[in-house]
Amino acid sequence: MAGHSVSPAAAMRELRRSKSGGKFSDGITDFEWGNIETLLAGKLHSRARVARVTDAPRYVYHLDRLPKSRRESIERTHAIPNGAISGNLTDSKADVLIVDSSGRTYMVSFKEIEGQTKLGQVSADTVYGSAKLNGGLDDLDISSLPIPSEISAKDTALSAGSFRKATDKDKKLAYYKKQHTVRWNSYVDKTSMAARRSLEECASVLCADRISFIEFVGKVLGGSSRQSRDFYVALGDKLIHLQTILEKLSDRRWQVSTRDSSTTAKHAILLTVSDGARSYGLTRIEQSFEGAKPNVIQTKGIVFHFQQHPRHGMNYKRLLLDLR
Repeated sequence: MAGHSVSPAAAMRELRRSKSGGKFSDGITDFEWGNIETLLAGKLHSRARVARVTDAPRYVYHLDRLPKSRRESIERTHAIPNGAISGNLTDSKADVLIVDSSGRTYMVSFKEIEGQTKLGQVSADTVYGSAKLNGGLDDLDISSLPIPSEISAKDTALSAGSFRKATDKDKKLAYYKKQHTVRWNSYVDKTSMAARRSLEECASVLCADRISFIEFVGKVLGGSSRQSRDFYVALGDKLIHLQTILEKLSDRRWQVSTRDSSTTAKHAILLTVSDGARSYGLTRIEQSFEGAKPNVIQTKGIVFHFQQHPRHGMNYKRLLLDLR
């Protein structure tokens, strides 16, 4: 952020002074941010600071941890499509929004160039062209379960403190998990098997259908802003234009393949892209049923995690850097 200021040292002083959120103007550019304590503690690779998307910034927003209502207001102010920066973490991938003096908007997703960086996760039914992942608990009709209208913590495996924090839905599921353990475990097993088939079918479509594959890559990297002409991924001091990556991967010389990457505990597949000379691990998709145990507060159901693989070498980061 500070690198877009005419007074980067002054901007950094203000960012450090207002770690829980604030505003700053250098007379040319207005800055706004939410809680940035983890960033100031060095979470992002330091070379990300020099990446600039425009030499004429008018507004710079650090979006993470800005209230949803504020992000919605920013969308209205700058004529940004609804939900592009105010959606949930699955949909909204931009960390920073920059608006230049002409009103043109730039969105940037920062990735640590070193170490392991997740590409996100989905916990609901999600479509990628003709491919689909079935996640969450959408097939469970809670209203049809034998659950009384009055429930207390002692009816569940939750502590009194956890029970107070739980949502109404999670209280009901906590009751069902403890009082109808066999039926619940049967549901978890059945749903996990269905998710396994869903993941394998999705991977098969992504390998066979280029349009679906490009939609998948766009959603995983850019979320709801993937069709923006100015969405960038920042890796260290390199800015990578998402549309350029998608255009290059549309070329038929890139072959998409998949293989099983399961462990004894969890089912997973590895999605790979290759041009014949080079092969990259795009992502490892691991499925899990989160909240299956009776003493867990939040019951999410099936979640698909998009992981970096391998940790070093020919992974999605190397692919982006080579194709930029």
